[in-house]
Amino acid sequence: MKDSRRAARARRGSESIEAAIAVPLLLLVIFAACEYGWLVLKSTQLDGVARLGARAASLEGATAASVEAKVRDALGELGIVGAQINFQPRAPEHLNAGMAITVRIDARYAPNQLLGLARLMPIPDTMKGSAAMVLEPRSN
Repeated sequence: MKDSRRAARARRGSESIEAAIAVPLLLLVIFAACEYGWLVLKSTQLDGVARLGARAASLEGATAASVEAKVRDALGELGIVGAQINFQPRAPEHLNAGMAITVRIDARYAPNQLLGLARLMPIPDTMKGSAAMVLEPRSN
């Protein structure tokens, strides 16, 4: 009888040690999945905002300032901070109808992260979004 009690106590002790090791690892995996999901979400949002900017840049009368204002408003609504906006090959007011313009948005991930696990897992430093559209013909 005493041997079975000792064996039961030993099993409970080993189960506690296993749980003390497994639970933090399981939580780390769950939080890492949340952080990576957040990264994918923010990257997808950057692509959407870049598309919005490319569409605005393709319209008649678009200027770099007007497109940047529209893009910054959209980024602010999404809570994305510290983004840089670039036009390729150059600002829309310097392009002719029928030419393609690309709006590229680069943002550091650190100020936009969800849980702050960058020290514990490999996460890219920057997020990028880009979209291209052809400038519409200008009315005369």
